[in-house]
Amino acid sequence: MRGLGAMVAFEMAKGGKVAQPDADLAKRVVAEAAQRGLVLLSCGTWGNVVRIMVPLTASDALLDEGLGILADCLNHCGA
Repeated sequence: MRGLGAMVAFEMAKGGKVAQPDADLAKRVVAEAAQRGLVLLSCGTWGNVVRIMVPLTASDALLDEGLGILADCLNHCGA
């Protein structure tokens, strides 16, 4: 995990090993999130980083909803 202010990112790696980036998993998570109405971005040198940019005006309820969708997507994609 890394972040600055409201922009947060996390790396997807095979077996949790940072030296083994998993761009395919990141793409699947981003695509699944989009189907569920949550906009995420993939980025990074190897395309294995998922970036989240939460609006500063987001309510706690909206944040909880988005995090719930993200958790469901990670589970669905086998992360």
